[in-house]
Amino acid sequence: MSTSKCPGCQRSDIRKLDGQRAVCKSCSKAKRCVFQFCLACQREWPHNASTTSSCMLPNCALRAVLLSVTKISDPQSSVNGCPYFRACPGCQSLLTHNGEGCPNIICPDCDKEFCFRCLRPECFDNEYYNEYYGDDNGEDDDYDDDDDDDDTETEPCVIVDNAEILKDL
Repeated sequence: MSTSKCPGCQRSDIRKLDGQRAVCKSCSKAKRCVFQFCLACQREWPHNASTTSSCMLPNCALRAVLLSVTKISDPQSSVNGCPYFRACPGCQSLLTHNGEGCPNIICPDCDKEFCFRCLRPECFDNEYYNEYYGDDNGEDDDYDDDDDDDDTETEPCVIVDNAEILKDL
């Protein structure tokens, strides 16, 4: 399990019922009904599934892995500090980075290229891209020369959590 807090109130005084199902006393009191949720995917337990102990919500296992707090911890890696698992922005396949080379990766299932750090398509604003592909022309690092106010390629590459991916699941 990735967390033992209620997804509603973030309190840890929850009670595990059975399997993946848990109940939050605080949220139950506030909502004036029993608030049950899945410990794995952190979503409200379906009211019509109160007799089962396994979560039947779509993408439960995928969400549980993406909620994991495990991070890549190799200081030499271009993706140090990133969540260990990412879902491809194109097809939601579960991926990890081998830790070598540029943080840009290509999904083997759908061929979508994206930056493992910031999740943008083909991030060029990172020290690893410049190290491996270089800026041979001696110009500055502004790769966006078309003056169309689309500065996505020059925004700093910062590690994001999996929250954006989870919104789509």
